[in-house]
Amino acid sequence: MRRNTDQERRKREALRGVILFSLLQGAIGLVFASLCFIPDLPGWAVALFAFLALSCAISLLPALGALKERYKEIEGGELDEARQY
Repeated sequence: MRRNTDQERRKREALRGVILFSLLQGAIGLVFASLCFIPDLPGWAVALFAFLALSCAISLLPALGALKERYKEIEGGELDEARQY
């Protein structure tokens, strides 16, 4: 029974990390997107800020993939096996 609660705790920690990362990336992306609306900003700067905002949004996809892999590791007991050595 303890193993299930330990697994659940590890899953919550992994999910908490991805949520925190997503919030921070979202905030940074929002700042970059809002910089695009500065009046009289050169076109290259608008393009740069738009690219940076988009890259913040795109970086969330690998984070979700990493969370999925982490869940597989937790359910597979890989960390428990490594602790035995």
